[in-house]
Amino acid sequence: MYVTLKDLPTFPSQKKGRDFLLVRGKVLKTVEFSLNELMCLPAVSLTFDFRCLEGWVVPDTEWQGVKVATILERVGVMPDARYAVFKSGEYTECFPVSEAKEMVVAYRYRGKEIPAEHGGPLRLVFPGQQCYQSIKWLEEIELTSEYVEGTARSTALSRIGLEAGR
Repeated sequence: MYVTLKDLPTFPSQKKGRDFLLVRGKVLKTVEFSLNELMCLPAVSLTFDFRCLEGWVVPDTEWQGVKVATILERVGVMPDARYAVFKSGEYTECFPVSEAKEMVVAYRYRGKEIPAEHGGPLRLVFPGQQCYQSIKWLEEIELTSEYVEGTARSTALSRIGLEAGR
């Protein structure tokens, strides 16, 4: 059972997101996209219920941004790239490239720039995500040939007093 909230909770943070996104690893060219460059790429909109392991849900969250597939088209993906690791400092999450392409690097939430307390200026979002997979203050996407164990799930579970199991 989830508690319904009107908006995403805010978490005080000293962290300020960067105004750029580095894309590197198994790509044909490493690129650092500025926020303005990302906003000039073809935009998509998503609306979905945002659910958290902590037991809350925000119905009909509205996000605008650019699909990861569009970003990867700009850098070129090497044939042996199998995974995308999304990073914000030491907080990471890893997905198969085929799944990652459907995700969105969001720069707007409910029509406005994403504020820092909601993980702005860049945040990873996608329908069906676990809340912890929505990487706040997104800084980097690294393509790899091997799976990289992310820190996001274990960090989220530790916040609610649980341990991550495989």
